[in-house]
Amino acid sequence: MPGGRRNAASRNGQSKSQANFSVSSNIGIRSNSGERTTGNGADDKKSELCGMKALVPKHVPIPVVPVDGHLTFEALSFVVSIIAASLQMLNLYRTVWWLPHSYNNYSMNFYLIDPYLLVFIIIMVARQFIYSLLHRVIDVSSPVRWLPTAQKMMRITLLIIVMNILCWCLYHMAERHNSMKIFYLCYPSLSVYFVMFGISAAPFFDISTPLYGKDEKKTKFLMDKPLHNCSLNASAIRAEVSTLRSDFNRRLKRALFASSSSAYVCGIAPIIFVPQHLHFNISWVVQHVIMFWLERISAHFSHAYPVRYCDVLHRAALHLGRWVKIENRNSHTYAQVWNDSILWPHGSVVRHNKEIYRSEGCCTVAEPGNSNHYRFYALFSNPTVLLCSILGLQLLLVCAQLLILLRTTDWYQVLSITLLLVINYYTLFKVTRDYLICWKVYHAEQIIQEKSQMIANSTVQ
Repeated sequence: MPGGRRNAASRNGQSKSQANFSVSSNIGIRSNSGERTTGNGADDKKSELCGMKALVPKHVPIPVVPVDGHLTFEALSFVVSIIAASLQMLNLYRTVWWLPHSYNNYSMNFYLIDPYLLVFIIIMVARQFIYSLLHRVIDVSSPVRWLPTAQKMMRITLLIIVMNILCWCLYHMAERHNSMKIFYLCYPSLSVYFVMFGISAAPFFDISTPLYGKDEKKTKFLMDKPLHNCSLNASAIRAEVSTLRSDFNRRLKRALFASSSSAYVCGIAPIIFVPQHLHFNISWVVQHVIMFWLERISAHFSHAYPVRYCDVLHRAALHLGRWVKIENRNSHTYAQVWNDSILWPHGSVVRHNKEIYRSEGCCTVAEPGNSNHYRFYALFSNPTVLLCSILGLQLLLVCAQLLILLRTTDWYQVLSITLLLVINYYTLFKVTRDYLICWKVYHAEQIIQEKSQMIANSTVQ
């Protein structure tokens, strides 16, 4: 092995681990092309082994955590949305039926409610559940060779039926109400949908399962779940991170749209069609919309990002690493030129685009200065941060509802806030369970990583 390259690295101030990494990378660690160069016997093999141990992150397996299936989640979402819409109708059309001289025999003024609006709301919140149910029936009953054609025909048929029913409802509503109310009902949802998803009809039904390209689904996904490959190929790691980042963004976009559309249809749509002479508690109905919207956000996030999915992102982030820009650097600081085919060890100093960066993590293959790589590592190097955010939102929501319940005296308000509170308890349980499991697992993983790094450094020395 040429000694000049190693001595030059030592003279320019590299640490001992970096010098050993330079040696081991020349003798045994795969480059982007997968080639190896011959070494000098036992010392080279020892250096190679130490370099491999230092670079490969240690993953702790996640225990099996029960999660709601797609059909179960859609069924629960349908029931919760119907309850929320009914409670909003109660907030708007309540009566004083219990008074002795009251002319009302029911708790609500049902004659003021537009029946076509009710059909519109039911179809909008039930479409995803109906689609999931038919999808499950076709999967079970259809032969494998006919499955894609049967699913496509089912989606087209269901789309035609749903759109015809919605147009029929809008036509009769337009005859009864001002055209601006129809505009307020349709335009916000349609504009947001086309901006986020384009003209694709699939997200209109299958909002919880992300879409993948044909090649993407064949190679990197199994049963709509992303896969992680512990690779030492820098380009393969960056490609995997890019795929996972796109999938995460798709799930985020769909969860936000699903929660917002449910809150709009079930909470805001009844307010739009309230008669002008009707008086109601404006602050309470607005509060109901906000509470239901936040509950739907937490529910969709916990379903879109289960524990095992977050663990896949976490493992990819450990292989990716990140570069931290050195602001107050010494002019004599030695920095190698960044190479996209090298797995850089912890503490490496490189130069890229006239800037100096230092690596963080067991190994680093991220591109220096790439904000996408930096955010991916910051968010998923410790997935408990994401779960803690969802848990904090859910805890804040539940505590706020408890305080409101303690200060509420009207019967319809007590009923409304109690039912929303019961719904939030289920989501709170799932998020808390996921957070505690991740916190224990990743705390143990961090201890193992630190011990492995110490052993590798002591072996090198």
